[in-house]
Amino acid sequence: MKKYLFALIILLLVCPVISQGQTKISAATRKGAIAKKKKSSRSKPQRETASVPRRLWFTLSLTGAFDSNIDDDEQGLNSFGIVPSVGVHFQDNPEKPSFETHYEVAFHRYTNSDKYDRVSHNLTASHRLQLSRRWQLRTTGEVSLKGSSEDRDVNNQYILEEQLQYRINPNNRLRLFGAYRLKRYPLEDVGKNGVDPYVGARFDQKLRGGRAWEILYRYDKNRSQDPKDRYVRSTYGAQFSTPLFGERQDQLTLDARYAPRLYARQVKVDGERVPRRDQRWTFDVLYERPLRQDMQMGFNYRYETRNSNDPEKNFNSHLFGVTFAYKWWR
Repeated sequence: MKKYLFALIILLLVCPVISQGQTKISAATRKGAIAKKKKSSRSKPQRETASVPRRLWFTLSLTGAFDSNIDDDEQGLNSFGIVPSVGVHFQDNPEKPSFETHYEVAFHRYTNSDKYDRVSHNLTASHRLQLSRRWQLRTTGEVSLKGSSEDRDVNNQYILEEQLQYRINPNNRLRLFGAYRLKRYPLEDVGKNGVDPYVGARFDQKLRGGRAWEILYRYDKNRSQDPKDRYVRSTYGAQFSTPLFGERQDQLTLDARYAPRLYARQVKVDGERVPRRDQRWTFDVLYERPLRQDMQMGFNYRYETRNSNDPEKNFNSHLFGVTFAYKWWR
């Protein structure tokens, strides 16, 4: 325990910030408010109703979800869940921060299973350093205890990431990143404890009309204590977002991920022992709509499927969720 505490202290000292996080809904609530100016009239000037960007704010969110396969296995146990959360965000500059930090605590409760009932904590922070007009370096760290408000992971993770960004032009960016990640599981799954570093790249482009798209590649190698949980994984991702309904600022985001995984363990296929291979597809649809200046609503649908040469590891799942997020300015 002292060893993990010492590692946590070092992480907090080395990385001036700790960031990454929560749901897309939560991320949307953490963005600074953009000032909006009304058109003035010659005969009757109107008062500007701009929301002033802040450095500190609090967030409240409530998520309800139905999962058709909460355990991600062939049994297909369905469950309803509810996750309320409270967060606080701080940044050193209201418009162009170089330092940001966010803390969130969430309470998870699910029907038909108490395996994922827990209280999770997530502390993130990041520090940006502008190297030149086009180059930017970002140091990010994260301490996640019992997962986050957006998932059902029950492990603890400690992550330190470096990201180098190159701005090709105002609308195109290329990011290269690498991270060192520690995973710690409950006593019954202590064999899964290990180190899972990753490297990758992301390219994104802004389009006209507020649209944007990005592609992602990430490679990670999980080195667990138990050899059967060791694997290498490649993740390929693509995302597209677009506003809807004109000035309403509704946002639709489509996301797809493909992640083949090769295990160190072997399984028997047609009478022969071969390494276990999985192929996992994930499709996400997220619709976000502001109800008012400080409140947002989001609907999410996720389809996930895994094909494996180990027949017992195949599964399909559908997740439907709705989130209400409230941001309280100070």
